[in-house]
Amino acid sequence: MSTTKSPRLGHVAISVRSPDRVAAFYRDLLGLQITRQGGNPLTGHAVLLSGDPAREDHELALFSNRGAQHVAFRVATVDQLRSLYDRAKEHGLAIPYALDSSVAVGFFLRDPEDNAVEIYLARSRPGQDRPPLADPDEIDRLIRGSSGVQP
Repeated sequence: MSTTKSPRLGHVAISVRSPDRVAAFYRDLLGLQITRQGGNPLTGHAVLLSGDPAREDHELALFSNRGAQHVAFRVATVDQLRSLYDRAKEHGLAIPYALDSSVAVGFFLRDPEDNAVEIYLARSRPGQDRPPLADPDEIDRLIRGSSGVQP
């Protein structure tokens, strides 16, 4: 890998029956702030929380869809995102989908025990939320190309 800095833990996403009820628990007990609510076909209903929204959009994600559970690692640069993407492809890992959200650009893969892992780059300027990408060519264009991957 061409970068010297390892990705850092960005957020943890867990599945819950009632994201709103569980978000209230973390808000009231720990003082986490609800930063966004919504969802998409991959996550179901979602509530995102952060202890420091100015620094990190969300550190805990609550999803109603059990299949959306994952652990996410944040990279510091576009080059690091692309390098890790290329490394995953070189190792023959499937990239089932990628996301281009208002706050980040990233891709997903699975570890040897089938746990979902997200690798993402936070945006320095808010972008536009887009639906998840599943087509391999569109994922390549998003991560490798010039289709808007910016810090």
